[in-house]
Amino acid sequence: MLTEALEGLAAAGGSAVVGAAATDAWNTARAGVARLLGRGDHDQEQYAIERLDRTATEIAQAADGGRQQLRDKLRNRWTGQLEILLEEHPEAAHELRELIERVQAELPSAQQSWVQNNTAQAGAIQYITQGGDINVGRGATDG
Repeated sequence: MLTEALEGLAAAGGSAVVGAAATDAWNTARAGVARLLGRGDHDQEQYAIERLDRTATEIAQAADGGRQQLRDKLRNRWTGQLEILLEEHPEAAHELRELIERVQAELPSAQQSWVQNNTAQAGAIQYITQGGDINVGRGATDG
C-alpha cells in the first residue's frame, strides 16, 4: 500500500505525462517514463514507449469536445501505472520527482497551471501551487 505522498507523486506523474503530450516536453516525458517503467529491461522500456505513443496519438486525434474527458481518463491510467511502479520500486520516487520537475520546466507556461485537489495525512507534506509547481515531501514520521 502506498503512502498518500507517493500516491500524490504518482498523480503528479500522470498529470505530467498527459500534460506533456503534443508539447516540446513530450520527448522528455516519454523517455523518462519509459526508462522508469522499464527499470533496465529494454523490452519493457519499448513496451512503455509504445503505450506512451498511443497516449499522445489519442490526445492529438481527440475531438475538442471530448478531449478533456480523454485527458482525464489517460491521466488516471498513467497515475495507476506509476502507482504500481512505486509500490514495486519505492526507490524510484526520487527519479520520478526529478522527471516531473524536468517536464514541468519544459511545458509552455499556459500548461504549467492546473487544478488538483490533494489531501496529505500521517505526516506527509504536499504543496501544489497555482502556478503548477509540484513539491512532494515526506514528513518527519516517514522513513
